[in-house]
Amino acid sequence: MERIKITEQISYCPATEEPLSADVGFIRCGEEWWIYDVGSSTEAAAAINGLQGRKNIVLSHFHPDHTGNIANLEYDTLYAGAYTCRSLKRGTAVEGHIYFEGGVHLFPLPSSHAKGCVGLEMGEYAFLGDGTYCTVKDGQVVHNAGLLRELILTLEALRARFVLQSHGNPFLCPKEEVLSSLREIYARRDRGNPYIQLESTKPKDPYSFLATAFSGS
Repeated sequence: MERIKITEQISYCPATEEPLSADVGFIRCGEEWWIYDVGSSTEAAAAINGLQGRKNIVLSHFHPDHTGNIANLEYDTLYAGAYTCRSLKRGTAVEGHIYFEGGVHLFPLPSSHAKGCVGLEMGEYAFLGDGTYCTVKDGQVVHNAGLLRELILTLEALRARFVLQSHGNPFLCPKEEVLSSLREIYARRDRGNPYIQLESTKPKDPYSFLATAFSGS
């Protein structure tokens, strides 16, 4: 699978639907690599295993389209949220902000979509996985209002100007555009209801697609 270049340092393998496999991000830092999510397709696994040098894996969350290849990979370190580490029985839990030489910044990402999401910031870019997406509760597509507020505050605090959202079309978006959408959703909250219900969305909208794909996760 050919990687798509964003900058001289950052590239990615795009998500696929058959099989369902997340976007895989690659950051080159000198002689080592940071890889954000590992996908579930054989092509994504081959792209990761074909890299030369030290490999640091970061998993955005535990869903199989983001983690499915992990048992088939050669790597040096793995970072993920505590829930993902427990689920996979491996890795170092990201429970606060972690900064690495070379400019990589890992941080917890409050999310309605899945427990224990983790983001990765590098310069002007931040990989978010599915962290900005919603979930399904009692058959309704919703955001948890409290988590959405924390998510907005987390994104506002990032220095990155662009965010990369898995399965997104486009994958790369200005951070302020994403924040504007999230703020608009948060403004609809009913103060007596911990959840914000979303209206039905277009089939290709990742809010509806990902929420129903992983209902109850």
